[in-house]
Amino acid sequence: MDRRTALIGGAALALSATAGCTGSGGGGSSPSPSSSSAPPDGKPSSPPARRAPDWPALAKDLDGELIRPGDADWDSARQLFNTRFDSLKPAAVAYVSGVEDIRAALAFARGTRIPVAVRGGGHSYAGWSSGNGRLVLDVSRLSSIRASGGAASVGAGARLIDVYRALAAKAATVPAGSCPSVGIAGLALGGGHGVTSRAYGLTCDSLTSATLVTADGKELVCSGAEHPDLFWALRGAGAGQFGVVTELGFRTHPASQAVACTMVWPWERAPDVVRAWQRWGPGLPDEIWSQCTVGSEAGRGPTVRVSAFSLGTYGELQNAVDRLADAVGAPASGVSLQRKSYEEAMEIYAGCASFSADEQCRLPGELPGRGAAGRLGRATYLARSDFFARELPRAGIAALVAAVNRTPDARYGTVALTALGGAVNRIAPTATAFVHRRQRMLAQYEAG
Repeated sequence: MDRRTALIGGAALALSATAGCTGSGGGGSSPSPSSSSAPPDGKPSSPPARRAPDWPALAKDLDGELIRPGDADWDSARQLFNTRFDSLKPAAVAYVSGVEDIRAALAFARGTRIPVAVRGGGHSYAGWSSGNGRLVLDVSRLSSIRASGGAASVGAGARLIDVYRALAAKAATVPAGSCPSVGIAGLALGGGHGVTSRAYGLTCDSLTSATLVTADGKELVCSGAEHPDLFWALRGAGAGQFGVVTELGFRTHPASQAVACTMVWPWERAPDVVRAWQRWGPGLPDEIWSQCTVGSEAGRGPTVRVSAFSLGTYGELQNAVDRLADAVGAPASGVSLQRKSYEEAMEIYAGCASFSADEQCRLPGELPGRGAAGRLGRATYLARSDFFARELPRAGIAALVAAVNRTPDARYGTVALTALGGAVNRIAPTATAFVHRRQRMLAQYEAG
């Protein structure tokens, strides 16, 4: 088995479980020690003795902040987006300001044998961007965004809403998600799906380079020409596994206007809607993305809706949703079909359209990645995802609807089915570490 085949297997396992890998970094095997590196007696050498952590010394070595338990900002610094992980107790959080800070923190971790977690937006489904006793390297300070001539350089700590806003000024975008406080690096290195993915591919498909600091402190610029195997691995299986990424290079895509649609049917129509949508969505022209969501919100009962987004014309999307209604066998009880600028559409999907100032579309606080005027909230939920290569049979749809019906009134639970195909599936499964290139839809389960 060659290195790439091993990495494919590891990436598939990690992505199907929606959790980051630990240990061997995505399934790749470690190289055998050479004879020149082995001790003369043939016995393995002992690791260097662990030294006691000198946190004040590390703080002096950093240009960025080091925050420890007992510090004024500690409760905020240790938080992830999901409140379910509030019980985690990292040893410290280092808000690194650049490569030298990262080198200093990694050297400290090697010498003290303190495990490291790398954090961008802190949205990992499994909480891998923190951990008990870990030194968290937060890259939020690395948030610069530069774009020109169909390309963009984006700091690893940039939040999606900032990426969208900066690129919108150039009538451009990269395919990415909708949650505004997600960090670009974690999304891109894990694959990354969004409303333009059927047109432009996954976030990692637009990645042209990645700069990272490896565990031994080396700074590498990876691309198709430099360190191509590592660049291959970073596109789909790279989140926190091969080094600390500091900057990403992207190919950008045109995005000036959009058409957005939402359709809602009575709950009793849910089986018909799911059955019709799963035949309709993946077969649409590439510029049309869609999602069918069934779920129950606390105190509001179960709902079924279809969302659609198009980079094409108003008439094209209108004709498409009319065909869906015909396939369902009943018109939607509520329909919204609107032309929007691309930036305005992204603000709506981000939940930030109602804010009076851009600065409000952040988590509140003074730490890097947050904002004093921020009005975004955190959330409490369990989540995972699956890929489906075929349509759900009638029995599967019935089981899905029954599961929603069992959701207690005081809780919420949703299943969002997202159409794949298009540019996502035109990439070969072995071309990147993201292997899910022959799937029909993505299912995301969330409960809270």
